[in-house]
Amino acid sequence: MTKESGVYQRHTRHCPRNARGRGYAPHRCTGTWSYVIDVGRDANNERRQETKGGFPTKKDAVEQRRKSLGELRTRTGEAYGTTVAAYLEQWLSWKRGLRDTTRVSYRGHLDHYLIPALGQYRLVDLERRPELIEEWVSSLAIGMKGRPLAPASVRRVYSTLRSALNSAVKRRMLSHNPALAVELPETVHYRPVVWDAQQVGVFLDAIQGHRLYALFALTILTGLRRGEALGLRWEDVDYDQSVLYVRQQVTAAGREIKVCPPKTKAGERTVALSEATVALLRQHQAGQRRERMQWGEAWQDTGLVFTYEDGRMLRPDSLTYVFRKLATDAGLPRIRLHNLRHTSASLALAAGVPMKVVSERLGHSRESTTSALYTVVVPAVARDAAEKIASVVPLPTLREDTVLARTLARSP
Repeated sequence: MTKESGVYQRHTRHCPRNARGRGYAPHRCTGTWSYVIDVGRDANNERRQETKGGFPTKKDAVEQRRKSLGELRTRTGEAYGTTVAAYLEQWLSWKRGLRDTTRVSYRGHLDHYLIPALGQYRLVDLERRPELIEEWVSSLAIGMKGRPLAPASVRRVYSTLRSALNSAVKRRMLSHNPALAVELPETVHYRPVVWDAQQVGVFLDAIQGHRLYALFALTILTGLRRGEALGLRWEDVDYDQSVLYVRQQVTAAGREIKVCPPKTKAGERTVALSEATVALLRQHQAGQRRERMQWGEAWQDTGLVFTYEDGRMLRPDSLTYVFRKLATDAGLPRIRLHNLRHTSASLALAAGVPMKVVSERLGHSRESTTSALYTVVVPAVARDAAEKIASVVPLPTLREDTVLARTLARSP
């Protein structure tokens, strides 16, 4: 291959040799042709190249190389004049398969953190001056508007920029992603705050008679997510089999409420119910029928288990507000509504339910996720593990007089 052409032939062991038997005979070789072009340098200033082969003739390889070079120059020219703000808007428009909640999250990252700080620069400036991204990350940690972001929030906003720049590299608008070399602040491992069994009992006793009593009790007993509980339909409850099926969830994308599939594929699951839980749901259904009769034609038949008095879909933020007020009135430590799910898992593990079963009930895709979250939360689980380990280790049994003798020997 010559440096000027950037085109070469890949020979096989069957290609004929020249008269001396050393090199190949180009005019009689049957190997395919390939081309190589330089596409810039990476974050370590190493040259990056693009290679493509499989062309039957040298002419085909040369023509395709010229076409690729033209596309590369076009992309580079676009990137040269494109501002970060314009590119980020374009990038978000390309993301057609996003969940509504994810799109709202990206929109907030662009409007509040990315475009105000980096939008005025050209896209290629980020590649040529990677310190711009370093300074931006530092400003997030300090606080762009006087309010610093938590390390986990910094990582989420940074991930949005990294994803956008990855797309720019794939589209040949950048030679490499300058965000990959940025050092991020360390995150503190989240330890969910939960209620113990006694506090759960106090809460349920305090809210007896509340029309959403069954919702909070079901969340504690099954570990459903807030959106999963709000999206539960009566057709998803099987009294005969004593199970419920998690098939959809309610999410809030800004001010808009939507029904969508569960958070993950593992979230679509079957959850077994106890006899007491089935009785609780039957009682709640009877109460909903009475409300329906009272509202008459004004009743909105959504088919949902938990609704407003007129049958309308409950707003997730309204449910959070109701829970916070009920917990405060009961005199209990303040926790998030989502922590009722953590409480459910903690109580199950403390009761001896296997980790795999708890993981399946929660809808986690991996058992390790459940283990990482809850083994540090439930002291009883940790103590039980310690006792089980000690039971299989052959520790010597020391007689009382031996222990006393060793103690006296160490004393001054």
